Amino acid sequence: MTERHRPSTQDEDERRAGERPQGDSLRRVPLSRILGADREVVIEFNGADYRLRITRNQKLILTK
Repeated sequence: MTERHRPSTQDEDERRAGERPQGDSLRRVPLSRILGADREVVIEFNGADYRLRITRNQKLILTK
């Protein structure tokens, strides 16, 4: 019998935030840690505002 994959909970995602899988040189951060319960957030970078949002089609968009 095969084991079924269960979705991660937000607590598990936050616990693993910042962990790097073996062989992966980039830090992984769950989107829930950035957005919380919201669907968009403004990110300030070099004096400019960027909007990171989830669309109705579940796409991730970053705009200036």
